[in-house]
Amino acid sequence: MQVSILIIGIVAALPSGGLSWSLFTPSMPSSTSATFNDRPRRVHQKPVHIQMKVKVALVGLPNVGKSTLFNAIAQKSIAEAKNFPFCTIEPNVTPVPIPDANLLPLANVAKSKKALPANLFLVDVAGLVKGASRGEGLGNKFLATVRECSIIVHVVRCYADNDVIHVDGKVDPVADAEVVNLELLLADLSHVQRRLEKSTCTGEEREVLQKVEIALENGLPAKSIGLSSEEMRLIKSMGLLTLKPVIYAFNVDEEGAMKLAESYMKQLHYCDLATSFFLVVSSKFESELCMKPEGERRDYLESIGLRSEPVLELDEQLSFIRLPLLVKDVLDLALVYTGPGVPPGRSQTTKSHILASPSSVFDLAGKLHGDIQKALCMLKLSMLQA
Repeated sequence: MQVSILIIGIVAALPSGGLSWSLFTPSMPSSTSATFNDRPRRVHQKPVHIQMKVKVALVGLPNVGKSTLFNAIAQKSIAEAKNFPFCTIEPNVTPVPIPDANLLPLANVAKSKKALPANLFLVDVAGLVKGASRGEGLGNKFLATVRECSIIVHVVRCYADNDVIHVDGKVDPVADAEVVNLELLLADLSHVQRRLEKSTCTGEEREVLQKVEIALENGLPAKSIGLSSEEMRLIKSMGLLTLKPVIYAFNVDEEGAMKLAESYMKQLHYCDLATSFFLVVSSKFESELCMKPEGERRDYLESIGLRSEPVLELDEQLSFIRLPLLVKDVLDLALVYTGPGVPPGRSQTTKSHILASPSSVFDLAGKLHGDIQKALCMLKLSMLQA
């Protein structure tokens, strides 16, 4: 009986392809609830520490629209966006839900009262300027914050606006992006060289860092030299900035900017185009739109000439939808679902969690709970015997 119930739950929750694995413990029929309640270890026991905390750093020069984009993605006004450099000093952090078409259907199956999506944590840090790797501006504090994040979203200003100050006096997207990329690279070089000076840096770790040092001295980010998974593990504690995946967010105020963004990507130095991604955003437009009640958004769109664009279709093109999904894909994350393994009358919450994509459903089950992993063993056995 136990195995058959788990078979139904697992099969019902597995999506058809894609990066997202899911595992769900369904509500148990009343005829079997007494059997489970008699067990000393129960399948619906609360899992512990199954979710990763994924931090996403918004970086870029001052006054490129990072805080405005942060507010647009958060769908509320949190970060102060002012027309002067370093208006952001302390990092702003907000949870951002990952859009998920599976969560509500699973919650309905379980008759849960609540459905809670998995969250990324978006971090808006101070603007970076030339010399940040040497501590200029808020460099040291900025870089320490970014090292703690899993991925970098590099915001690049692509619009001219005389009312918005540019730190170098003119807008040049390629040059601006290269300032940030070079500072990240120089910061890593200094970080690696300090580690190599220590007597505790020996053996395989030293060999890997020497390889990274040569690449950085030649203007190559660490992720471009093809480190193995074991080499990555040896230097993971370094938190190297140029090992982190990068998504370039080209901030525009015009339509049809996709080809322009592609040309910028091809011109960038100090980045690895094979492992970098980009999207085009309009932080000012998106921020203004998200501040309006849903009932007023269509009128606002019509007032700026987007009368024929359905609001629902437009939402799918906005950063608060696109960016979390792109981060999930770039980091190869899995969405895992847990539900209440109790009778429907006691069903409370179905929840989505973020995990690094496991190599198998069996490994995924073990991250949720040992009893679920054991049930999967029995599931495989029963299928073989059948």
